Amino acid sequence: MTALLTSTTIGYPFLMSAGLALGRPRLVAVVIGVVLLIPGVLAWRSGYRSQAMWRLADAALGMTFLAVAVIVNRANVFRLGPALANVAMLLSFGRTLVWGPSIVEMIARVRHGGELPPGTVAYCRRLTLVWCVFFALNAGYITWLAFYASLAWWTIYTGVLAYLLAGALFMAELAYRRRHFADAAG
Repeated sequence: MTALLTSTTIGYPFLMSAGLALGRPRLVAVVIGVVLLIPGVLAWRSGYRSQAMWRLADAALGMTFLAVAVIVNRANVFRLGPALANVAMLLSFGRTLVWGPSIVEMIARVRHGGELPPGTVAYCRRLTLVWCVFFALNAGYITWLAFYASLAWWTIYTGVLAYLLAGALFMAELAYRRRHFADAAG
């Protein structure tokens, strides 16, 4: 189920591009909406109520966007999906900067058994901020693409290049961390 949800999310630009090219973006939106619901419904039926609530809340946000896009029925609105996903990531990461601990610190503590070497908490906080800037810039650029770029360029950027940029940021940070925090990087 996770694979279906992940591939639908990552494949959104390609699915929506095909729907827009064929003049059927509403149909694609309905299919994506149904796929978003499936994990929450299955978790609820399996008795995992708290997990189901989070999954259904995520699905409700996605379905609200899709419902608005279906009602408005404009190509550029359908193309805003990846921008909204970046805004959601920005809010998730940014929330941890306000209320702490930062999301990168939480991941680092899990990875290192709760203990972190001196100086890494501040580093984790700065890295979380870097990711927030990335998500904000990416959301802004995707929004611009949705309104002013061709469908082909929007699809290439949101379906390939944005992931490559995120991967490059991750790899650059990993290389930096291994060099400057050799004891902590494992």
